[in-house]
Amino acid sequence: MLRSFLRFIYICMSKQINVKKMKKIVILGLFAMPLFFTSCGSGEADADTTDADSTVVNKEVEVIEGTYAVDIAASIINWNNFDSTEVDHSGTVNVLNGSMDITTTNGVGVITAANLTVDMNTMSEGSEKLEGHLMSTDFLDVNKFATTTFSFDRHENDMIYGTATIVGKDVAVEAPANVTLDGDNATVEVGGFKIDFAALEMPFFVADVEMPAEEQHDPMIGFSATIVGTK
Repeated sequence: MLRSFLRFIYICMSKQINVKKMKKIVILGLFAMPLFFTSCGSGEADADTTDADSTVVNKEVEVIEGTYAVDIAASIINWNNFDSTEVDHSGTVNVLNGSMDITTTNGVGVITAANLTVDMNTMSEGSEKLEGHLMSTDFLDVNKFATTTFSFDRHENDMIYGTATIVGKDVAVEAPANVTLDGDNATVEVGGFKIDFAALEMPFFVADVEMPAEEQHDPMIGFSATIVGTK
């Protein structure tokens, strides 16, 4: 802007504009220049204000941690075995004790720690003969292994991971899990998953593999569970 103003004066002088007119032009130009610079300064201030106003402040995420004792009366584990693709037998077994640590972020619960002990003497199917067979040394040997335990590893992407210790042997577990919170109560719905009981070297399944293929039993046992906790 200043360069344009000086150039204008130079042109006027080169064209021999009379002194009076020249004085008027110079005086008017000098008065206009402060207004120009004031205008430029105002624009920068406005720009700074706009930038400041456009800054987004992120809200803090609410995080609440709680420990829940497992309600053994309200919790249950379901099991079933299969004949080909069809369910052959099904039943339940009760939880003995356990606890869960749950972190809540904006109302969404995630398990951060857990442990569970299952009472194998509560194995139920509806048939005393079958129940007795399952609790014998052929299968679960409950006189020697009265409990099964679950040790938590992690909970991510709606899946829970951990280790079940059955008849003294460890087996990896991964299952879909959904956490629901209601006041001081937490409910974890564990979706269906399977454990290969042949890998546990139970006498029944060790002998079973020697049978003709058409007489062998499916060693994959299915499980699901509802685990309820209270603060």
